Amino acid sequence: MTLVSAFNESFWHNAGKAAIEFHGMKISFEQLDKTSNKVANALIRLGIKKGDRVAQFLENSIELPFFFLGALKAGAIVVPINTFYRDMELDHIINNSGASLILVDNERLKVIESCRHRLKSLKKIITPEDNPRYIPFSQLIKDAADLKPQVSIGAQDGAIIFYTSGTTGKSKGALLSHYNVESNLKSLKEAWRWKAGDRLFLALPLYHIHGLGVGLCGSLYNGASIVLRKKFIAEEALPLIQQHRCTMMMGVPTMYIKILETEDRKKCDISSIRVFISGSAPLSSETAKEFRETFGHEILERAGMSETMMNFSNPYDGPRKLGTVGKPLPGLQVRLVDKRFRDVPRGEAGDLLIRGPSVFKGYWNAPEKNNGSFYQGWFITGDIAKEDEDGHYSFVGRSRDMIISGGLKVFPREVEELIDKHPAVKESAVVGVPDKIFGESVKAYIVLKNGISIGVEDIQRHCKEHLASYKKPRYIEIVPDLPKTATGKVQKTVLQEMALKSMSQ
Repeated sequence: MTLVSAFNESFWHNAGKAAIEFHGMKISFEQLDKTSNKVANALIRLGIKKGDRVAQFLENSIELPFFFLGALKAGAIVVPINTFYRDMELDHIINNSGASLILVDNERLKVIESCRHRLKSLKKIITPEDNPRYIPFSQLIKDAADLKPQVSIGAQDGAIIFYTSGTTGKSKGALLSHYNVESNLKSLKEAWRWKAGDRLFLALPLYHIHGLGVGLCGSLYNGASIVLRKKFIAEEALPLIQQHRCTMMMGVPTMYIKILETEDRKKCDISSIRVFISGSAPLSSETAKEFRETFGHEILERAGMSETMMNFSNPYDGPRKLGTVGKPLPGLQVRLVDKRFRDVPRGEAGDLLIRGPSVFKGYWNAPEKNNGSFYQGWFITGDIAKEDEDGHYSFVGRSRDMIISGGLKVFPREVEELIDKHPAVKESAVVGVPDKIFGESVKAYIVLKNGISIGVEDIQRHCKEHLASYKKPRYIEIVPDLPKTATGKVQKTVLQEMALKSMSQ
């Protein structure tokens, strides 16, 4: 089955239901189906053929799901682009993917125009707003037929290219097939009891695998409704959940932290919610505990990546173990290995390898990167993880983030979890910095809770009581906030640059 055939079936069964509510606009599944058919036929009329890449570079909008679905129906491969990217990043993604057409809003149109002369493959520009220089979305679909286009799409055909965050060098395009995405959505349907009666509160950006691949695609796959917002505003989240009687919310840890900081957090009736889901970055045990104590909900933590969709999930029924991402999803095989690809004993940290139906086809236009990303059919994730006695997995860091101090391994996540347990700490991030004697030392960046002021000595005492000496941060810096991506991942490369700069002064 392809994404298109799965969506067509869902749209037919749920035709009269509301599919998306977006700031007062309500779109039924039938409208979504017919308008996306129009987009598909219009794209074909513009010369888009099966396998062509088309990009979307805009904030959440009502046009975005129409365009995304229409592009898939036309047989195109969709390239979502991070809305925070600027000319150098855009230049790389457009030229690497060979995208010939893009949907872009006015704010990001300036970025396109600043480097248009370098975007050799880009031929057509579509804008949600009226713009005489480009193709307005309303004009694109004005005379297009709303019948399903006759394009033969196979399960192994490309569907989406998600570009990784590029923390080491230029970002890589992970090509997911229709089969990759559809098989993962099938697993999530089972794991999270996703059904047509659900209503998802979704304020994640629709350029990321979490918002687009899981939130949007998962809801449409199951015939569930979406309360979609342009961006996340903490003060609006709970009132919207109450107003629309939402049953699910997907977010990153930062969202849940901000909800806990809202003044009216206990005044809303959120009894309709059956599950809060968190991913894209580690959820601290302290945030999880505070959320449970405040709202009576145990956040369900899961883990995935651009190359594989979702891989792990805490159970929907049964105990959810704090600090873990749960067990592998149905159909996924997992190994933890040492540097020579020998399996490590349970309880020991190892490099995470996975294989299964959702694992991507490979990096787009980068054969040299594919060669080093697989081992005998297993995808090398770059994560270091542990499996406990109950079969639950926890991440202790990325291979490139691991700190070697005096020949001993320090996993940043372990130190961060300990620091986050201090009652004054809101969140923390740990990085390695050069050390003449030990090779590397541990540095911690710490954000304190609002209205609290303590010295670094308090944190040092806290670490000394609970951590082995070589794991204790030698350097501690209290900062107002941590640099993060739009999906809540801490940008540790930025912190390392900050650390190096401060050491050189």
